[in-house]
Amino acid sequence: MTIVAFQPLDEAPRTARWIAVAALLLYVVSGGGRIVGSDEVTMLELSRALLHGGVAVPAGATLDGADGRHYTKNAAAQAVLALPLTAVAEGAAGAAGLAPARRLLAVRFVVSFFNALVTALLLAAFYVAARRLRVRPGIALGATALLGFATPLWVYSKSFMAEPLQGLGLLLALAGCAGVGDDESAGATARRFPDRSARAAGIGMFLAVSAKLSMLPLALAIGAVLPGRRPAAWRAPVVGVLLALAGHGLYDFVRFGTPFETGYGAQATTAAYTTPLWVGLYGLLLSSGKGVLWFAPALWLALPVWLTHAGASELLPPSRDAEVRVRRGLASRLSRLDAEARVRWGAALAWLAALWLYGRFQHWAGDGSFGPRYLVPVLPLAFLVVALVLERGSRGARRWAIVLGVLGLLVNLGGVAIYFGAQMREAGDYPYQLPLEHPRSLSDSHFNPRYTPIVGHWSMLVRNLGEHLHGREPRLGVGVAASAPESTAASAPESSAATTAARLGIAADDQSKLLHALDFWWLYLGYAGFPRLPVWALAGVLKLAGLVAAWRAWRSARAEAPA
Repeated sequence: MTIVAFQPLDEAPRTARWIAVAALLLYVVSGGGRIVGSDEVTMLELSRALLHGGVAVPAGATLDGADGRHYTKNAAAQAVLALPLTAVAEGAAGAAGLAPARRLLAVRFVVSFFNALVTALLLAAFYVAARRLRVRPGIALGATALLGFATPLWVYSKSFMAEPLQGLGLLLALAGCAGVGDDESAGATARRFPDRSARAAGIGMFLAVSAKLSMLPLALAIGAVLPGRRPAAWRAPVVGVLLALAGHGLYDFVRFGTPFETGYGAQATTAAYTTPLWVGLYGLLLSSGKGVLWFAPALWLALPVWLTHAGASELLPPSRDAEVRVRRGLASRLSRLDAEARVRWGAALAWLAALWLYGRFQHWAGDGSFGPRYLVPVLPLAFLVVALVLERGSRGARRWAIVLGVLGLLVNLGGVAIYFGAQMREAGDYPYQLPLEHPRSLSDSHFNPRYTPIVGHWSMLVRNLGEHLHGREPRLGVGVAASAPESTAASAPESSAATTAARLGIAADDQSKLLHALDFWWLYLGYAGFPRLPVWALAGVLKLAGLVAAWRAWRSARAEAPA
């Protein structure tokens, strides 16, 4: 396998911009326009609180502070970055004079598209990283499409969970670390790129660790591929990690009066790591309910590279007789060979860290969620390896990529069209019958192929689509539950009907109707009584614009000079 250094590119950023525009528009069209998960709602409430200079939130998925107020266990990075959208949403809802219940739903609607933007930026960054590895434009574009629309990343672009932001951070960290040191023999025109690579690594590590503290071991694993002989190369990544840790410490001190309380309580201690590793590994990789290899089938293409330890020879001198020559030409050797090897090793180390961390965790499945939630942030790293396999491999590998891509598209289309919370309710998995840390919790949905959520989502999709085609769509009231006094929702247990109704923003009588819904905002508005023609026309315009932008990305990629 030929290994090359990162190279500066003039044309790839133009294609990447069109990719970002196309992905953003298509993600917006396929969005749900809703924030209803308990962690998502609490994260939004944190963003709203920050808008007014505070960090306390209403009771829900929260921890009580010493001052008697409620605080989310989630890190603040996502809420901080979403502040512009939150401010626009609050201002527009206020200017429209909406009633409090509808105003809250309007804010949720606007902010729900935050991850569409983050994921679009992630795909653009992925394409540039693949091209700098000298992956041909068409293959880089295909790998970008696989990552964006044939993995659960598409489903999480509809959420307000932090996984896409974590994935963007880890991708920048890996791409930056892989590019550091490439100026040793690249010439004057490329000497700025190592500085850019180091900055990208620092920004990526700052984003990933700020988004979630558990990303720290993954970021450190990626940092292991930095060239050890260049202390300056470590400066930006180390600063990025330290700034992220300082941010966590300050945020924790404001909430709990100490920088050492994260809000996760016992989950942040070794007491939460009780799952046998072999159970967690099987569950995360191969189980019918959470196995990443079924939810992102193109990952099978990366396995031969990792399992055969391809690239290990690049880390060793070719022979003892050539030791002097290697020492003299080490800089040239690294710049010519090590970028690709660093990507493969950095991705492998990050995946091993993630599997070790989450495979032993009580809540290894990340419920409730669609597919392997905890592995979504490391998907972009693995797909850089997939891009390299497709570039260096045979036509047969590229044909398999098409087959696996279609399968991945179909698997995740079910998760896009049917909200995973609705599928869990219909399957009887929610409300939870056992604590999530219980060994038998959701065991059928996790391990029994007969009850795999993949089939469950598609069964609901076929049924609900048929009902829509026959004119039997849900009819919902809007904002009824949210108009209840806050004290009622705050005092109720999180699993109670009152709290659930307040969290969803619709009356309890309407919640069962959502089991027959399709998870798209332009349909939800119709369910709530908005006029369909203008809403569907807007969705159609956005979809057409997205397809045009995708075509422009394809044309731009074709115009690029192959490496």
